[in-house]
Amino acid sequence: MECNKLGKRFLKVRAKVTGFLIAKIKKRNTPEQVIVTKKRNTISTTGLQYLLNAFQTYMSGVNYLGVNAPSTGIVVTTSSGTQSTLSFLTPPAISLENNSIILSFTVRDDTTSSYTAISEELITTSVGYNIPIATASLSLTKNSDEVLTMTWIITISVSTSGNITYFPTPTPQSGGSNCAQPGGGCSYCAESGANSEYTNDNYGCGLGTLVGLSAQYLQTNLVTTQLFTDMFYNNYGKGSSNSFTQVTGTTLIIYALYCMPYFAVGKNTFFSYNPNTDKLCYKTSQQFTPIYLQVYFPSETEPYIGVQIEFTT
Repeated sequence: MECNKLGKRFLKVRAKVTGFLIAKIKKRNTPEQVIVTKKRNTISTTGLQYLLNAFQTYMSGVNYLGVNAPSTGIVVTTSSGTQSTLSFLTPPAISLENNSIILSFTVRDDTTSSYTAISEELITTSVGYNIPIATASLSLTKNSDEVLTMTWIITISVSTSGNITYFPTPTPQSGGSNCAQPGGGCSYCAESGANSEYTNDNYGCGLGTLVGLSAQYLQTNLVTTQLFTDMFYNNYGKGSSNSFTQVTGTTLIIYALYCMPYFAVGKNTFFSYNPNTDKLCYKTSQQFTPIYLQVYFPSETEPYIGVQIEFTT
């Protein structure tokens, strides 16, 4: 496949990343809340690039190129110059609001330590790598008889253009097919050369064999919540090698050489199918959860089909 796909006729998606840090301090063993402070953060462009590189690692088997911090959590720098990392209490909470995805990372310091914090850094995890993605300069003083709780809110606002829709999915949805007659090799895509990217095909599978969003939304271009939440926090490993993704700066492209009208994508899973001939080809798995996106091109007007996602701050 060609190295540079930018400028091809891909469906366009924009994801604006913003956030802020909230800190709460209360006296130990009392309900009285002493301080509530809030500070907008700075999203690191470099951090977004590292996250996209990590995304490629679990989607397309490339080697991760980026920093790897010692641990995840919120790193607190004090006025004396010392640093300590407060670990996440749980994986990030996820909520949806209109076309926005909100991730909440929470930490707590209930030790008897006393210090004045002057800056903070958020470190999330992807494919086993700990990646700094945001900084803040929230100033506060914690005393020995106080408990500090911090919550870092990251908001991903998704906007689409052209004929593609963002589907809010509070829980992961499935996609692909449950066809029970696998064959070997994807001869249906041979004329385009895409067969080298697929591992299996299936015979005689009609529309009734499709599952999840693939079955519910025919002739629909969609991108789901899980594509974004999995980028910002996951416990996946390195995926199998393929050439279905490309990262350029903070732009991600997920694409395939055209050989069938439908192209659907899950975690390290790529799936093409043609309802007119009841044929399908896939890489890794024919049925997958979560489904990240689906595109529908009824005829070949470009050599490639897919989605281009631009991340901004």
